[in-house]
Amino acid sequence: MLRWKTLVCLTFGLCLYGSISWGQAYIRGVATYNKINPLVGASITIDGTYDGATSLKDGSFQIETQELGKQKLVCHLIGFADVTIPIEITKGASLNVEVIFTMKASRIEEVVVRNPAFTSSDKSRVTTLKPLDILTTASDGNITSALKTLPGAQQIGESGDLFVRGGTGSETKTVIDGLVVNNFNYSSPSGVASRSRFPPGLFKGSFFSSGGYSALYGQALSSTLILDSEDIPIKSSADLTITPFWLGAGVNKVNRNGKNSWGGSVNYTNLAPIFSLMKPAMQFDKVPEYLDATFFARQKIGTSGMLKFYGSIGSNSVGVTQNDADYEGVKDEISIKSKNVYTNLTYKQHLKNGWKMYAGFSWSGNYDNNAIRAYRTDSSITVFDSVGKFNSSYLQAKWVLTKQIFNRSKLHFGTEFQNNDEKIISVKKQIEKAQTDNLTALFVETDTYLSDNLTARIGLRYEYSSLMDKANIAPRASLGYTFMNASVLTASYGEFYQKPDNNLLWQKQNLEFTNASHYILTYQKSDSYHSFRTELFYKDYKRLVKTVPDFNNNGRGYAQGIELFWRDKKTFKGFDYWLTYSYLDTQREFLNYAKLAQPTFAANHTASAVVKKFFSGLATNIGLTYTYASGRPYYNPNRPKEEFLSDKTIDFHNLGLSVAYLPKIKKTFSVLVLTVSNILGNQQVYGYSYSKSDSSQRTAITPVNNPFVFLGLFINFGIDRSNEIINGRL
Repeated sequence: MLRWKTLVCLTFGLCLYGSISWGQAYIRGVATYNKINPLVGASITIDGTYDGATSLKDGSFQIETQELGKQKLVCHLIGFADVTIPIEITKGASLNVEVIFTMKASRIEEVVVRNPAFTSSDKSRVTTLKPLDILTTASDGNITSALKTLPGAQQIGESGDLFVRGGTGSETKTVIDGLVVNNFNYSSPSGVASRSRFPPGLFKGSFFSSGGYSALYGQALSSTLILDSEDIPIKSSADLTITPFWLGAGVNKVNRNGKNSWGGSVNYTNLAPIFSLMKPAMQFDKVPEYLDATFFARQKIGTSGMLKFYGSIGSNSVGVTQNDADYEGVKDEISIKSKNVYTNLTYKQHLKNGWKMYAGFSWSGNYDNNAIRAYRTDSSITVFDSVGKFNSSYLQAKWVLTKQIFNRSKLHFGTEFQNNDEKIISVKKQIEKAQTDNLTALFVETDTYLSDNLTARIGLRYEYSSLMDKANIAPRASLGYTFMNASVLTASYGEFYQKPDNNLLWQKQNLEFTNASHYILTYQKSDSYHSFRTELFYKDYKRLVKTVPDFNNNGRGYAQGIELFWRDKKTFKGFDYWLTYSYLDTQREFLNYAKLAQPTFAANHTASAVVKKFFSGLATNIGLTYTYASGRPYYNPNRPKEEFLSDKTIDFHNLGLSVAYLPKIKKTFSVLVLTVSNILGNQQVYGYSYSKSDSSQRTAITPVNNPFVFLGLFINFGIDRSNEIINGRL
């Protein structure tokens, strides 16, 4: 017990330095009818951004933003004329504005606004977490780990991917500034969860859509994680990270006129100290080691244009030895050495006559060297030896035009191109294979106000894969109705297509696109301090890939259920908490499944409770996160075919603690962070591996470290955000 309590680890820190380095400006005001009556439920947003708020019962509102320069406040309330207010935001500004509404709306200035009550867009319907939400949630500070506390996501501890509503991890795609990230996580051995290569501090918001997303995105059967990167900060800053296993430094330079910034970071991580204090559940011959460097540049162009570049390069290595699941007295040595590169360039600009343009380009490369050796424990004789390389590169280009039409609609249309090159090299057998796919997509979508209370979104997406020589057409639509209390009811339908996983296309290239039909009914009500959302959903899977008796698209499945989300920042003074619950009924027949069955990555019941409080007198934030999942099925070869996947693991319980203390270290802004996962020491089992030679022998799949403890110091030079955190109550 003493060891893990004194330990100092957890890659939680990979995210913190970015989020604590930016400043904020505040826009406060009151919304009234003809300067007399306060109005509740009015939506006030900064045009062209996702920064906004909803007026409270007394008409008051507050917006936190990092935007600078000349901007426009767009204000909307059903039954009243829209209001547009020009403002100018300066460094550290605290602006006060008065929003005066008059009767009857005659024009829609912005269909995509912050308040979900007035739109059917993705980012208004999904659950949004800011960087501080992720970092102060008692988890490992990883983006995907924090999102597992939200409805729809499964508690899959043996993988770093997001498993959503009965879908596999590959059915969720991550998008940064409109572009798909092909390798979001580090490479790792099977059964060992890997972390994201991107800290949440890079992003001003994480938008998690658990289904029914826009036609502007594709190739994801289940969901999308949409990440928008930070814009230009208020002032220059530098960061330093100090932990026993991780050292990092970063800089962000802003020019005097605030129109451009550039910077980068270097980070080195070696988990040897944590494993010396806390023995892991498996034998590591090479402890996980990471070295990363990033560079970014941002440039404002004119009054409304923004050019962004982000690039990263890194390497990681890990080696483990495990008992062979199939043969007694045999062990497997597995080692992975990986290098990766990622670049992202985007440009946004307001054009003449109400047009807006977006253009984006990204390229990434991932290069893995894998070695597997099986040997007998009694003689060390090698019974199997393989060395292989897997190289992949992914290129994407995307272009979108947007225009407001007929004063009540917004039209989006564009195209994208994806190139995916893969190469597999067997070093000892001197075998080399390669495959290339060019995927082309066209899309069009419109957001429309049919009446003051009724909004609609209708979209169509076309895709063609050169490798498969197949095409698909995916219609999508949603209809939203806003009630007088500013709540909204939305019905959504969509067809979603995805290429089979690349490891399957290596076996057979002329497979069909897999398909899922989404049917979703959502009710949501939100204001600045409260958020309630519930969803009923049904997914119909078609043309899933089966591998038995041969490779074909005869697989099928379904997923249905209900989800609840409640967040409250006001009822209990100083507390911020959210509660979630998901019920999932799902079955599928795919890969080598003997029949239609509940898959191994799906639990019927999941729930979470996140509670955070900032103690201003102690300058300390304390957070608790409890997650629960009912047992998941696992394959037991001793069962007959009719009882396929009928066994289930024990229920999953995890109580995590996070403590963040803000010490005063001269003129710096510093945070001392302690996090502990599974503080109650609950046993956690993700499944079992059975021996093929002796089916009575099995090995439990468990967390690498349980519990997991981290202590680290993060120092920022240049921006002190103590008051912001205290006032925002984290």
